[in-house]
Amino acid sequence: MSLKAIPQHPLARKLGIATEGLFLFLVLFGPWAFGTTQEWAIRLLCHGSLLFFAMALALYFLDRHFSSRYFSQEQSRHKERLWGWADWLFIGLGILSLLYVALQWFNAQSDYYATTYEFIDYPHWEWLPSSFDKRFTLFYLFKYTALFFTYLGARILFQSGRARGRMFTLRMERFLWVVLASTFVMVIVGAFMRLDKTTTLLWMVERSRWAGINNSFGPYGYRSSAAQYMNLLWPLGIAFWWSLSSALESRVFPRFRAYLNRYLVIVVLSLFVLAGVWIAISRGGVWIASIVSVLLLALICLDALRGKHKRIYSALIILLLLAGAAGLGLQVAGQDARRLLETESSGRLEQYEASWPIYHDYPTYGVGAGAYYCMYDLYRSDTSRAKDPDFTFPFAHSDWLQLFIEFGNVGTALVVALLLWGLLLPWVSGRGTWFIRLAMILAFSTALLHAIVDLPFYIFSVSWLFVVLMAFYHALGPVGRKLADAPERSGSRKLRRREVTRHASS
Repeated sequence: MSLKAIPQHPLARKLGIATEGLFLFLVLFGPWAFGTTQEWAIRLLCHGSLLFFAMALALYFLDRHFSSRYFSQEQSRHKERLWGWADWLFIGLGILSLLYVALQWFNAQSDYYATTYEFIDYPHWEWLPSSFDKRFTLFYLFKYTALFFTYLGARILFQSGRARGRMFTLRMERFLWVVLASTFVMVIVGAFMRLDKTTTLLWMVERSRWAGINNSFGPYGYRSSAAQYMNLLWPLGIAFWWSLSSALESRVFPRFRAYLNRYLVIVVLSLFVLAGVWIAISRGGVWIASIVSVLLLALICLDALRGKHKRIYSALIILLLLAGAAGLGLQVAGQDARRLLETESSGRLEQYEASWPIYHDYPTYGVGAGAYYCMYDLYRSDTSRAKDPDFTFPFAHSDWLQLFIEFGNVGTALVVALLLWGLLLPWVSGRGTWFIRLAMILAFSTALLHAIVDLPFYIFSVSWLFVVLMAFYHALGPVGRKLADAPERSGSRKLRRREVTRHASS
C-alpha cells in the first residue's frame, strides 16, 4: 500500500472537495468584501463559517466511520488521532472565553441607544460579569462563536487526508497558494489605486470619513488594516518555502532542484506581499515588518548553518530580495510615510486619555464585549465632543486596551491564557520543526504587537485570518527524523523501498 495518503471513502472525497471549495471562497471573501468591516459582510462571513464547520464535521465523521468499513483494517489502521490533550485544553479555554461573553450578554445591565444617548436598564447580578449594551454584546458573541467554529473547521480540514510523515497536508498547501495569490493581487490593486489618486474602495464605494488618497489601500478603508493582513502572511510564505526546500533536494544539481522549484513562486509572492506593507504606508506595519524581516532572516541563516551549508546561498539570495523589496517600497512611499509620521497622532492620544478611565472604573469584569463605544460617549472630553459631536469611536485604537475595557481583568486573563497556550501548543505536542514554529510565532507577533497601538483584531477579516493561521499552526504534522524530509512525489528511493518491503513482509 502507498503511504502517500490515508484512503478515503468516495463520498468523503466529494464532500472534501465541496468543503474545501467553501473554505477557499471564505478566504477570498474576507479581504475583498471591503475588508469585512460592514455589518452585511461580517454576518455573511460568520454564517459561511458556521456552514463550513458543519461540512467539515460531516467530512470528519464520514471519513472516520465509512472509510474504516470501506477499506481493510490494515489500510485504515494508520489514521492518527484527531486531537490530543493539549488541543482539548486549548478548545476548553476557547469555550470558557465564549461562556464569559455569553454571561455578559445574559446578565446585561442595560441597552444603549446611540441616537438618543439613552441607557435602558435591566435587572442583573452585580457580582457577575455584565454588559452595558446587550444588543452589541450579542452581536460580538455571534462573531466570536463564528471564529471559534472557524478554527475547529479549519483544523478538521487541514488534518483530513494527511499522509504519514508530512508536516503540511495538500489542503494546507492549497490554502497558502490561494491566500498569497489573493494578497498579491491586493498589492497590485492598491498600488494602482494610489497611482490613480482615487478615494473610493476598489473604484466602487466612496468613503464617508478619512477619505484621503493615502488613507485606504485596496479593499481596506484603513491602510493599517491592509498592512496587518499582509504582515500575517508573508513570514509564513517564506518559512513554508524554506521548510519544503530540503524535501526536494537530490544528488543531481541539489541547489537548482532544491530552490528553483514550484515552491519558489510562494517566496516570490511573499516578497511582493512584504513590499505591499511599505506601499500601504502603515507606520506601525512598516516598523513591525522590518523587525520581523531581520528576525526571520536570522532564523534562516541559523537553520542554514545547522548542517545544511548549501542553503546559505539561499539565505544570501533572500537577503538581497528583502533589501530590494524594502528599497522599492521606500522609494515609492518614503515621502508620504515621513509626512504621516509627523501627523495624525493627537486624536489617538486624546482617545487613549478618555479610554483609560473606563478601565479604571470597571477593572474586574469590564463593560461588556462591544460596549466600548457607548462608554466612550460618556467619557470623551468636551473638546473631542465639540470637534465632532455626532461621531463616536466603536474602537479604542488599541485592541489590548479595548480588551481590558470590555473584558476586565478576569476575561482578559482567559483570552491571554488562550493565546499563550495556542502559541505553545505545537511545542508541547512536538508538531512541525523548530524553524516553522518560530517563523509562525513571528507571524502571529505582527498582529499581537500592532494591537498595542492599533486595531487588527477589531477588523473581522484580519481576526478571521489569524484564527485560520492558528489552526494551520496547530495542524502541523508530527515529523519524525526519517520521514521529516520525505517528499510526496520525489524523495528518497531507499526510504520508499524500505517501506514497500516492510509492508510486503507483513
